[in-house]
Amino acid sequence: MLETTRLLVIDDDKALLVGLAETIKREGSFEVLVADNGSLGIQLANEKQPHLIICDVMMPPPNGWMILKTLSQNPSTAAIPFIFLSARANGYDKVNGLSLGADDYITKPFRIEELMVRIHAILRRKSITEQGERLKNKDEIQSLSEKIQELIRTFSSNHDGLAEAMAQMLSLRDSETEEHARRVVELSVSLAQEMGISDPELNHIRLGALLHDVGKIGIPDSILLKPGALTDEERKVMMTHSTLGRQIIQPLGLPFAVVELVHHHHERWDGNGYPDKLSGESIPLPARIFAIVDVWDALINERTYRPAWPHEKAMAYIAEQSGKHFDPVITEKFRSIIEREKQKG
Repeated sequence: MLETTRLLVIDDDKALLVGLAETIKREGSFEVLVADNGSLGIQLANEKQPHLIICDVMMPPPNGWMILKTLSQNPSTAAIPFIFLSARANGYDKVNGLSLGADDYITKPFRIEELMVRIHAILRRKSITEQGERLKNKDEIQSLSEKIQELIRTFSSNHDGLAEAMAQMLSLRDSETEEHARRVVELSVSLAQEMGISDPELNHIRLGALLHDVGKIGIPDSILLKPGALTDEERKVMMTHSTLGRQIIQPLGLPFAVVELVHHHHERWDGNGYPDKLSGESIPLPARIFAIVDVWDALINERTYRPAWPHEKAMAYIAEQSGKHFDPVITEKFRSIIEREKQKG
């Protein structure tokens, strides 16, 4: 289901604000957010991540200039297209607005037909730019695929060496993801042992844990390395990494359990995960084992967008998610492991 295009209109003239919002909704079938002051506008831009912002210039602080400067300095809002609407028609103001990074400057009074044409033009331009990024990313994936084929020839049946090389390749894109992959290996193997998994399969768990996020090689840097929260659209792109991972490693001749772990490690026990919304024991056991380790490591380690959780808080969350996100039996085994490690000091 396609996401509704979301616009944010900021103007301290409440009558004009409401009227303009209703007209834009009617003419363009958009979702329209409104803010009658600059502070609220900045807040909504950060929280709702609109696809385009229409903003008055002359308002009590923060005025339009200040709003655009603030949003431009925030990586999560810097790329949002921005249109100034203003009664100030002198050339200096228009040049100033465009030099600050606005995509357009429209003077009041204006015809709604003109505004709608400009809105659609800017949104089309944004869409074309994003498509260009995706095509560029496909070229990058093709280049990476060629490098992976070279790795296959180099390592042939040496799965350990191949997995290690691919993990190092991922580190070139995102060192945080690669560091996370290395941390989860040992704990995943320990949990698999606790579940009674035999030695040959333990190595499959180890390889899968090391490669679980290899699909992030195919995620654009603008999303993969974004310091703030992802928008709904960006989150959908990020969620493709498990399928991309399967597509990358499936031709490599790795054990099927490794491919299953990479593909299904974001499934949930209650069926609300991705990519296939599997539930319960229909989720492959290696993926069920790894899922809990993956979340645990993410919680107890600092991320760019949040501090690390204390172990007690993280374990309380894990316990609360038993039967929801995680297999209840595996959850109990995991708690036993963490408790033993805690007692060791």
